Amino acid sequence: MDKDIQVIDKDKTIGRPTFAFTPEVLDKIEKFASIMCTLEEIGDIIGCSHDTIQRNPKAKEAIKRGVANAKQNIRKTQFDIATKLNSSIMAMWLGKVYLGQTDKIQNTDVNIPLPIYDIVDEPKEIEFKEVENDK
Repeated sequence: MDKDIQVIDKDKTIGRPTFAFTPEVLDKIEKFASIMCTLEEIGDIIGCSHDTIQRNPKAKEAIKRGVANAKQNIRKTQFDIATKLNSSIMAMWLGKVYLGQTDKIQNTDVNIPLPIYDIVDEPKEIEFKEVENDK
């Protein structure tokens, strides 16, 4: 019974080589995420698959920080447009999104108009006196 013995070379590895997420690479990932690049674009730029980026916890954190930074920049720009450039359209949009304001008037028990007699006293009878004009 002759059996062939197969020797496995420990220097040979199977599959793709592991991608090194160095601090420089993580900084690049965060920078690209902060300008709203997609995962595919970031992967193409740094030289790995977008799946590899999604599986790495440090890379996912870098993406999260970058996207949060991008959103903050967009909000700041919108706020500046509304306030510094006096854009009523942007101010209305921000009011709708962040303050829950609407264009529709919805009468509920809380915001129904007050009857006029609640605001103004009932009219009193006024006596008119005749005044004589001296000429």
